[in-house]
Amino acid sequence: MAWPTTQAGTTNVDAGTDLVKNARADIKQNIDNVNGILDEYDSGGPYATVGDYSKQQYFGLATLTAGATINWDLSSNQVATVTLDQNSTLANPTNKQAGATYVLIVKQPAGANYTLAFSSEYQFASGSAPTITASNGAVDVLTFISDGTNMYGGFLQDFS
Repeated sequence: MAWPTTQAGTTNVDAGTDLVKNARADIKQNIDNVNGILDEYDSGGPYATVGDYSKQQYFGLATLTAGATINWDLSSNQVATVTLDQNSTLANPTNKQAGATYVLIVKQPAGANYTLAFSSEYQFASGSAPTITASNGAVDVLTFISDGTNMYGGFLQDFS
């Protein structure tokens, strides 16, 4: 089954005076569309196989609020940026999903150099959290893969 391609009309179902016999085709099309969607998801959904996309795919770039503690809600901020405004700690994220990939771009403002510490769910190679580049205007990129409990991170440094 595939996604429905025929949109049901409402010409005969949108007024109290419409007759059921005239609305049957629209009602049937709506039922067929719903069943088609359910069948598609029951078979693994549209993302169950490798896709050949004809358009660019991307996540919106969210901006996290800087502060002493930086909170990251992954449900709506899979790719995010933050410009430090003081020495900060990246709090354990909320709403992580096993197998998901997350990206955080960390920026230093011009004229200041701040540090970033990581809460316990952020894990890095060799057990050591990276040191954020401490130069004016520097940009560091952190990428994470989650197992649903921890965030396993990689680090690219100093895009200044």
